[in-house]
Amino acid sequence: MSGAIDSILALQERLKHETKLPLRSVSLTPVATQDLHRLEAAVGALLPPPYLDFVSRHGLLSAVDWQGHDRARMLNPTELLEALQWSRETIEEGCFGDNEDELEAAILEKKLRERLIPFQYVAATNVSDYYYFDTGLRRDTGPLIFPARHDDFELATWLLDEAPDVSGCTFDFDEHLRWVLREGLEEKDWGR
Repeated sequence: MSGAIDSILALQERLKHETKLPLRSVSLTPVATQDLHRLEAAVGALLPPPYLDFVSRHGLLSAVDWQGHDRARMLNPTELLEALQWSRETIEEGCFGDNEDELEAAILEKKLRERLIPFQYVAATNVSDYYYFDTGLRRDTGPLIFPARHDDFELATWLLDEAPDVSGCTFDFDEHLRWVLREGLEEKDWGR
């Protein structure tokens, strides 16, 4: 986990001296132990250990651009639980339409949403676009991490495929944080 925290600390130092960067500030906000315990009790073992370790040791990452807008902000435990509930309740059987194919798509999407955990706003948006952990698709380094828009109702088509294309995603929380910083600095898009 040292790569991401080293990158964050180096960027904080850089921001003290360079004023023409796309980011104005990068900060880490401590999380109260009782809030973290409440989150763990509600979500259980679904949260990846590298995420829990980072949040408990360093806090929640926040990056603000030169206009004062969030470029990346990890959700606090209360926000994470609210976003999780919203993500799961958004998909109702009738939200896709009333014919048989549409009802089937809604059922698959609802099934998929049970395994997704939103944990951070997607850079440059604040409209329920999140980075998610997909707790059903894992590798040794952890669950799949990917961004999704609030109105993306085709995640099941992608992630429930026998061999989904995850080439633009990561299974490494440390790598995710470095990608977020790069994107905030407008050096590269997340995952590219």
